[in-house]
Amino acid sequence: MPRLAPSIFRRAGRISPHLVTLLPSCRTIESAQIELRWIRRHVLHSSRPRAEPHVNVLSPPNGEGRDRARSHRVRARIGARQRLSENSRLHATSRKDITEDLVARLVARRGAGEPLQYVLGTQPFGDLDILCEKGVLIPRPETEAWASMLGDLMLALFHHDSAEGKGERLRVLDLCSGTGCIGLSLYNHAMALARHRPPLRLFGFDVEARAVRLARKNMLHNFGGRHPLLPHHKGVPDVDVVESAITFRQADVFTDEWMQYLDDAKAPRRGDGDEQDQSRRIDILVSNPPYISQRGFEVDTGRNVRNYEPKIALVPPGPSSLPPQAVDGTCAPEDIFYTRLLDIADVLRPRVAAFEVGDMRQAIRVVEMAIARTRPKHRLSGDQNSEKEGNEQMASRWDVLEIWRDWPYCQPSDTEDDVVRVCSREVPLRGSGHGRVVFLVEGQMLRNRFTNLGFRRQFYADS
Repeated sequence: MPRLAPSIFRRAGRISPHLVTLLPSCRTIESAQIELRWIRRHVLHSSRPRAEPHVNVLSPPNGEGRDRARSHRVRARIGARQRLSENSRLHATSRKDITEDLVARLVARRGAGEPLQYVLGTQPFGDLDILCEKGVLIPRPETEAWASMLGDLMLALFHHDSAEGKGERLRVLDLCSGTGCIGLSLYNHAMALARHRPPLRLFGFDVEARAVRLARKNMLHNFGGRHPLLPHHKGVPDVDVVESAITFRQADVFTDEWMQYLDDAKAPRRGDGDEQDQSRRIDILVSNPPYISQRGFEVDTGRNVRNYEPKIALVPPGPSSLPPQAVDGTCAPEDIFYTRLLDIADVLRPRVAAFEVGDMRQAIRVVEMAIARTRPKHRLSGDQNSEKEGNEQMASRWDVLEIWRDWPYCQPSDTEDDVVRVCSREVPLRGSGHGRVVFLVEGQMLRNRFTNLGFRRQFYADS
């Protein structure tokens, strides 16, 4: 990282000494000014003054003269106002000193390289306010973008199930859930339909206990109060409604023990459907797993990421830290989570899966893994011997495969391809930027007004 010229520090010092402190992390005066405004706003909002006390002067007892009573009240009010005025000035001066001291301490933390999200303790994520703490990965804007796109497409599942008369809640599984931002964002999208049908059932699992605690805090922070879209269940507090729909637990995804929690009493019972629906235990599988190689972590990540964010959330564990059955010598070490996620998808059979990746090359490798997965193909209806052993045909596990770029709502630029060929199959590239998500669907593509968004051409015919 190039050194900043001394003239920049002199210019910043003429504006505010806080900007000088922020410059090593922000790199420009403009960025430092923006972050200083955010820090001041955070301090002001977190230290709002209490309301001034109300002075209540009691009326004199019966029998005392009106003049003396009036004089008593006037003197009391004047004295009270004088004391309040003096106390207010002292309080304002003291509060200003405290505020400036807190601003200086937060500026010093940020200037030392600590991520702003840890300094402020929050990060916007769509309509949510996600709490951030050291030891848990900070949500990225790119993750926010694809979670929002998935939420918009997910609404098609609500309409599809409603049209077929299915009353179950959609079941979402968020693995390596971290702050819970992805799953909670999808839950927030589902709330838009909560007046008409129950919202989705969300399960989140993470290996880190501190991440699970923070995800639960984020659940209550964003949905624990009276949410304008929450269904008004008579006699049931909102927090109980939310906690009955959302579960965050500590678990190692390379084991199978956590799957037992998907079958708890809160799980919906599938109605009379085909065998495919009966065996489906979740509807949507999402994950932002560790996907950076050891070399990539050392060379490509920023210093503030290496120094402050948890490495366990960025770099997959080595083979010695994994169960023997989880070690796959056929894939790159940074891809080990995707092999496991696809194994889980084969067992739980979600209709939709979305996995965040590091770049386009990794996205293509994950698509190759997904294409290699198969499932029994529906037998020809005219074949009377179709149930005999050996007549079962296999088909690709996933009918729709896409790669989403950083900004899936944006149309690709003229220099960006709209498809990539993987294993002789054309895979659509949605949005603009770097490769960010592998998106998989079993069956037909989700159909609504967002289906063809982020493409230069129409990949999916109108339903």
